[in-house]
Amino acid sequence: MRFKPWLILSVIIVSLTSCHNKKQSAAIQIIPEPLSIEQNNGKAFIVENSLKIQLSDSAMLPAASLLQDITKQDIELIWKNEKDSSADFIFELNASLDSLSHEGYVLNISSEQVQIQSAGAEGLFYAVESIRQLLPTTFDADDELALPACRIIDSPRFAWRGMHLDVSRHFMPVSFIKKYIDYLAMHKLNVFHWHLVDGIGWRIEIKSHPELTDIGAWRKVKPGLRPMQEFEVWREGDTEEKYGGFYTQDEVREIVAYATQKHITVLPEIELPGHSEVVFQCYPHLACKDANGKHIKNTAVYCAANPQGYQLLEDVLEEVLTLFPSEYIHIGGDEVDKKFWNKCPDCQKMMKKNGYDAHELQSHFINHFDTWLKEKGRKLIGWHEILEGQLSPSATVMYWASEKQVKEYLEKGHPTVLTTGSHLYFDHYQGLSKNEPKAFGGYAPLKKVYDYEPIPEGLEPQYANLVMGVQANIWTEFMPNEQQVEYMLFPRIAALSEIAWQQKGTKNWRHFENKMNGMLKRYESMNINYAQSALRPGITFEFQPETHQMKVRIETELKADIRYTIDGTEPSFTNGMTYTTPFFLDASATIKAVTVKNGEVNCETEVKEAILHKAAGAEVELFSQPIEKYSSNGPLTLVDTEFGGNKWGNGKWLGILQKDFEAIIKLKESTAIQTVKFSCIEAPGSGIFYPETVQVLISDDGADYTQAGEWQLDKTYQKPWSFDVNDLIIPIEFNRTKAQYIKIKARYPRLEGTGVFLFIDEIIVE
Repeated sequence: MRFKPWLILSVIIVSLTSCHNKKQSAAIQIIPEPLSIEQNNGKAFIVENSLKIQLSDSAMLPAASLLQDITKQDIELIWKNEKDSSADFIFELNASLDSLSHEGYVLNISSEQVQIQSAGAEGLFYAVESIRQLLPTTFDADDELALPACRIIDSPRFAWRGMHLDVSRHFMPVSFIKKYIDYLAMHKLNVFHWHLVDGIGWRIEIKSHPELTDIGAWRKVKPGLRPMQEFEVWREGDTEEKYGGFYTQDEVREIVAYATQKHITVLPEIELPGHSEVVFQCYPHLACKDANGKHIKNTAVYCAANPQGYQLLEDVLEEVLTLFPSEYIHIGGDEVDKKFWNKCPDCQKMMKKNGYDAHELQSHFINHFDTWLKEKGRKLIGWHEILEGQLSPSATVMYWASEKQVKEYLEKGHPTVLTTGSHLYFDHYQGLSKNEPKAFGGYAPLKKVYDYEPIPEGLEPQYANLVMGVQANIWTEFMPNEQQVEYMLFPRIAALSEIAWQQKGTKNWRHFENKMNGMLKRYESMNINYAQSALRPGITFEFQPETHQMKVRIETELKADIRYTIDGTEPSFTNGMTYTTPFFLDASATIKAVTVKNGEVNCETEVKEAILHKAAGAEVELFSQPIEKYSSNGPLTLVDTEFGGNKWGNGKWLGILQKDFEAIIKLKESTAIQTVKFSCIEAPGSGIFYPETVQVLISDDGADYTQAGEWQLDKTYQKPWSFDVNDLIIPIEFNRTKAQYIKIKARYPRLEGTGVFLFIDEIIVE
């Protein structure tokens, strides 16, 4: 892949862009949005049953093949340099369009002919992908098809437009990998980041080390546990059911060749030096040793002082380089657990000899392979943790942390691909509904993805120019099959394509929302299992202190008709009320809502309890400050009547790190109470745990408190290591008594070597 800075376009193109924005956006709808569209008043081009395509270079064949696939017509190829008036479609490579990049194009459609020009074969291909969206979503080969008369000029913002897929946690068949590549091409993405290796599964055949797939590609199935829980490889003779799979080198070549025809670069990832548990179940001698000289079990990191580990990885990468022609090779480099190096006598000796700390030892490991890859004519890219220590200046970074730190990392001066975790992790929830399938606990709905602007405000140009592009990631911890991957990918891939393609400041959510109506129909016609999340009714509450009412909103991200009830009955097309504007409640109620389409309900019923309790809107003094990232509405979060549910990343929780929780709620006056409910969640894989105890103390003067009740976590409760999120409302009941001040204390569990969060949202007083 060739990366080049954005070149300034001509005044003519800017003029057409302005014209499009003012007049033409409603008529032609393409995702990602082209640079400019000028729709003409002339007659449409009619697609005949047999099409003649003029080509002058074999590099144009992928575009011609795609055109045949999407029109379902027979194709006759005309090999000529001069324009042929008898041709229906003319493909032309035009070096003067280099300012649009090799991926940009000019598409002219008239009643007589379709002409496509580009400086590169990639641009011709993307022009045909745009033609796909000018055609009906469904049609038969003998239907008359019309393409509107227009002129489209197009060019991408970023050179790197990527989509990642983890096949270590759950293996995906070759047929789906090809389909996945098709999905990327349809949305004009050009990098497939293939996460082939992780701690619990080795998915690529390595002929020099067959044990990596003979053993490392298979794990024992442990019912009720997620892939990473109690991971253990399956070996011949084991009685447990096995799970896994791998790609032979012939299959890898087949997939790389297939992607090449779609102008997609396949980026392989081979994890080092961490996330490698499976390697040490194959080769225990590559792990660190303890003080007694024994190799440590259940380690995730290569012994940095063992040359045999470096040699194995060089052997692996030698074979990887023969399979993947990509300029970059991804080496992982994230979440390296350095405690093993700090305990290993050999690593300690190496650190002392070289004056390293553990971070610099990591850099030693990474820089070894940076140098090795450069000698082979390739480039190293790794997750942003490779910046720990003294990273080689030539290394490239893939940044996955939060949006707030993007500027800080870019200013470290390395070429960077932004895969920002707060917005571009598609394993995160895309809706707040409890009807959403299990996912990682973060929250990245469609609009949040669409609204993401990669370049931070105030970033100096020399650092902004380091951004090679953007990419979204899919980790398959909660995706056991291809249908679930599709659910998490669609429709967010459409938003990603607009981030990657459109110039800064040109996105428009309302326009995108309108375009998605047609795109969803296209997904349906392709039998894609896209998520309904953006069409589910989201029910939210806002306490009104002046009237002591709850304001209820029911909204969808994409436009849809909503029916709702507050009397406990099931809403339907014929039952309930049509939602148009927010309404108010004077008392607790159960809200039920659905969306309807073509006279039918098209989603599961959304149910949410509106609890108008005695502490709603009360004054709160919070003694345990949350960290900034999880501070929600501050103290009011505890009494705002809005519950966080089972999504810790949705901005509705207070996250208290490594501290006990303590707060005082002051009611307007002394009131009879008998129950306090404490709403919390756990997600141990993310460091979030239930409290060990919750105490309620009450007072009438705010000075002298007496304990009213206490809750204790069952001492036999096993804290599971899992990314599953479970919400819990803890009731503390006591004899009915009057009080104005309510003090709540919660003790966090003390776990050695683990940072522990308490996540709290609502304190319900009844």
